[in-house]
Amino acid sequence: MIGLLALLTTGLSAAAAISILALRTYLFDQTDNQLRGAQSLAAARAAAILPRLAPALGAEGLHRAIAPTDYVMELRQHDGSVLVVTGNGSGPTPSRPLIDTVTDLDTRIASGTPFTIVDGGRRYRAIVGSLPADGGTDLVAIPLRPVTATVTRLVGVEAVAGIAVLALAGGSAWLLLGRGLRPLRDVAQTAAAIAGGDLSRRVPDSPLRSEVGRLAAALNVMLSQIQSAFEERIRSQERLQRFVADASHELRTPLTSIRGYVDLMRQGVVPPTGVDDALRRVQQETARMSALVDDMLYLAHLDEHRPLDRSDVDLAALLRDAVADAAAVEPDRPITLTCPDRYVIVGDTDALRQVIGNLLSNVRVHTPVTAQVEVELAHDDDRAYLEVRDFGPGMPPEAAGRIFDRFWRASGGRDRVHGGSGLGMSIVAAVAAAHGGTAEVRSAPGAGTTVRIVLPTGEPGQP
Repeated sequence: MIGLLALLTTGLSAAAAISILALRTYLFDQTDNQLRGAQSLAAARAAAILPRLAPALGAEGLHRAIAPTDYVMELRQHDGSVLVVTGNGSGPTPSRPLIDTVTDLDTRIASGTPFTIVDGGRRYRAIVGSLPADGGTDLVAIPLRPVTATVTRLVGVEAVAGIAVLALAGGSAWLLLGRGLRPLRDVAQTAAAIAGGDLSRRVPDSPLRSEVGRLAAALNVMLSQIQSAFEERIRSQERLQRFVADASHELRTPLTSIRGYVDLMRQGVVPPTGVDDALRRVQQETARMSALVDDMLYLAHLDEHRPLDRSDVDLAALLRDAVADAAAVEPDRPITLTCPDRYVIVGDTDALRQVIGNLLSNVRVHTPVTAQVEVELAHDDDRAYLEVRDFGPGMPPEAAGRIFDRFWRASGGRDRVHGGSGLGMSIVAAVAAAHGGTAEVRSAPGAGTTVRIVLPTGEPGQP
């Protein structure tokens, strides 16, 4: 604001100075032209007439004869006497002949240019010349009071106008700048609120055609990303805490069983005929705990976003092998496979094999052996669609929404011995995401369950 007013003051001052100087120069030029004309007239006529009329008319007569004029005319005759004739419009009479104040009279006569004389605080513009008749000298002068008054008036007008313009410009700039900078105050308030913990605050929108509007838009995008990052961090911490709690809970049961059987055998409580059964139960719990730890480590590996071992994978061949394995485990289950003879994508062979195995294992655990299973592989130009559809009891929507949660089991698979670790479907979703795909589920009570995996095909031969 101060800089704007300083620039405006400088500009107004420069404009006023130029206009005043131009007017003063113009007025002086006009005055000089009048002096030249008057001096020529005096030299041509008055110098020959006034010396003869002066003794007859006297001073009063000469004043009346030249009454209408503003000029002061002085004649210095060859004997050194000075005849002063002052018109009534020229103001007070000079205190002494103006021609006597000119020290370089000969130079002034030779140059023939007007000059300024100061007498008693009054300024005159004068010009001198020689009289051809008797060798005398004439001086014609005119007071500069009108010129000075005009210039002074212009200075006053410029000063008043400049002050008015500065006041108006300052007030208008204050309002306009205040309005224009209001978004910056909003940015400061928003930043203070966010620093206080309110991550939902946003900068009010402004027109994007202004710098402040673009700044507000960029800040809002940045704030949204920061809020999303904080929320994701909180969710990650909550998932970690839940994962640790669930893992501890899942590991506690087999460890408790193992410790119980070991304590019983050490105390001799288990009879010799029951040692084999106790050791079999210890081995089962150990295997289940080992499988649980392997699944947890595999999920941790996927969570770290480590690069997969990508190569060309014949997804159709993997499906045929998995379906054959499922048919061998449950020969009485009706299972059908629909897929092309060969379909190659870029991916991790072991991870994709585990995904297919987990899907079929999930069907085996949660549906009766008589429930039909359909496995289908379809594709378009750049994506593969793998569906495993069973015609079992299905799940309610709230259960289907949690099927990919870690350590979560459907009501039919709560038994830890037969229901698995609760990480199988979590691994399916994590592997699909690691390949750049998605995992979806559709289910309804009595309508069966369909799990759909969407995978990008990539470019075969270029892992």
